[in-house]
Amino acid sequence: MCDCLQIGFNLDGDITSQTLQTSGIFNGVNYYEFTYNGIDWTLWYDPAGMKWIIGANPDFTDPPNYLAVLNYSGDCPDSVLAGFPWDMLVGALTIDTMGVDCPNECGREDRMQWSFKSISIPQDFVEDDRGLKDCCCEQLVLASAGESWESDLSSGWIKLSDSLDTCTFKLTKNGSPTTYTPSPVAFPNDTNAYYATIDWYQVLLQDGAGCYNFSIEFNISGIIGSINVGNFKLKAYSIQNALGTARIRSVFNGVQQADGLNFTGADVVSDMRFSGYIGNRQPNMEIDNIIYGNREMKRVIRENLYSYDIITDPLQECIIKPITELYLLSENQLFISDYNAHNHSYRYNDLPVIVQDSPEIEYYDFSRKAKLTCKVSDKFKTNRTYY
Repeated sequence: MCDCLQIGFNLDGDITSQTLQTSGIFNGVNYYEFTYNGIDWTLWYDPAGMKWIIGANPDFTDPPNYLAVLNYSGDCPDSVLAGFPWDMLVGALTIDTMGVDCPNECGREDRMQWSFKSISIPQDFVEDDRGLKDCCCEQLVLASAGESWESDLSSGWIKLSDSLDTCTFKLTKNGSPTTYTPSPVAFPNDTNAYYATIDWYQVLLQDGAGCYNFSIEFNISGIIGSINVGNFKLKAYSIQNALGTARIRSVFNGVQQADGLNFTGADVVSDMRFSGYIGNRQPNMEIDNIIYGNREMKRVIRENLYSYDIITDPLQECIIKPITELYLLSENQLFISDYNAHNHSYRYNDLPVIVQDSPEIEYYDFSRKAKLTCKVSDKFKTNRTYY
């Protein structure tokens, strides 16, 4: 690109010239503004027509009042280098342009402030084939018209760069579009950000049990792509289908730096059902007693600060990673449910909790699977007695 451009005007032998400095960036290359014959003109590049245009339209809209066109696709509108002059659309004027060095006045060059918009493109990770044979990663989801812990929800989201970008949330069953269509919802406090939540009970009613894929297709600044939210195996809820699993439900309502998204006011709900166990409730009783002068001891305050263990079976990364980096990290509300026959208590049905200690991951030699454990505690500390 040429930062400075010399433009010459020849009107019936009356020759004048100007040196133009770039006015900014448009369509990825410099554009220039100048005044000739009392009219303000803009010289800019049209990538669709692969040509440079001089027109009286500072906002580059169509249809402008064109003065001249240079059918040249170089990144500098140098008609001398192109080997032919500008095609004049009006009058007897002829124009030539040539890239030149910018003038240096008094040892100081002109300063310009340029700003560029950074665009973030969602990245979908594709694993290398390193020779290990393993089935595709799939999450079990259950659906029911009954209680909240009997029916799962799955959410996905995307951040676009501006209002001209588009996104489509797609649910497919065995590669074919479903009758159920995910509905995009705008984030209330994040411009150009959208999410969709899959209600698996509605999917069960409309499309039945089976294998599903949830993805997001996007067009961001002309770049077309897609991201895979996940693969799911849908079954109707029954205790037989749920046995051996546990579930965490998270509600997101804060700023999530990893995705650059502000969930505030959105209350996005998503579930993660996994093979594992939630239980081992411990009272962790806080005890405050007092001894009177007669050496009698009495209770002042007793409080049970119940804690619970989340323990997964050895699982693939597609389950462990979102648990640690999303469901336990970004939750504003967290609920636990367990469906194991051998659990001491069958009362863990969307119990509200909060993360108490850092999750820990146990890795195994020569295995891609890992086991996660995390201690959570009651969200509401109301189990106490006092005077």
